[in-house]
Amino acid sequence: MLVSTTELQNNFGKYLKLCESRSIVITKNGKKRALLLAIPPSANGYETAESDYSYGSAAHAPNPVTYREYLRLIEESGERYELIDGEVFLMSAPGVTHQRVLGRLFLWFNGVFIPGQPCEVFMSPFDTFLYRRPLREERDLTEDDTNVVQPDLLVLCDHADRIDDKDRYTGTPTLVVEIISPSTRSNDKVRKLDLYMESGIEEYWTVDPKTHGIAVYRFSDYLLEDDALYTTGQTARSFRFPQLSVPVDAVFRDARSK
Repeated sequence: MLVSTTELQNNFGKYLKLCESRSIVITKNGKKRALLLAIPPSANGYETAESDYSYGSAAHAPNPVTYREYLRLIEESGERYELIDGEVFLMSAPGVTHQRVLGRLFLWFNGVFIPGQPCEVFMSPFDTFLYRRPLREERDLTEDDTNVVQPDLLVLCDHADRIDDKDRYTGTPTLVVEIISPSTRSNDKVRKLDLYMESGIEEYWTVDPKTHGIAVYRFSDYLLEDDALYTTGQTARSFRFPQLSVPVDAVFRDARSK
């Protein structure tokens, strides 16, 4: 749903309520500028940010984590981490609901992206190296501009010639999927959305077992071009791949809801 900044200012209460059930894209001068998202209620009123998920300092802080420090951390600890804009995040072990939802999604995607075809689906853990491409217009990129993430599902269409001699994928996914959990909610819906948008990924799905919702975001020229929210009784559909559609109820069967 598109809303101008003027309309938002004049009817903020209305859109604060509406964002609980749909994505509100805020526009200025006809261009999409921001996304208004609701924080789901919890037993204490509202969920808080994932304070125990973060490890390092943010990129805008005086001492962001360097890429070499990140490599040393994962080598010494043996844990799985993500590196986003100079901040390191510990990957917690997924729960039963997460694994059920992931397995069902993979089966649906794998039925569309059959192995051996140009586009193929892969499942986490899968190191994905991303760079904010608009930065290249300001300066040369360095290794410390590297972001390393672990999407739950990835659709790769360039992997035939983007695998290095260590069997690591070095390209950019066409589509990524994140299954939201309490410890990753704000990262998946805000920080990663922004990173994926600016890294050249064309489509991003957030799959929320708590609300039984699937949000689909389409990016173009490093901006949000379109989005859709699918809930119970509906079928989530890809913008990028017309042949890809997933019934919401089939994904969240037996999943805990709010």
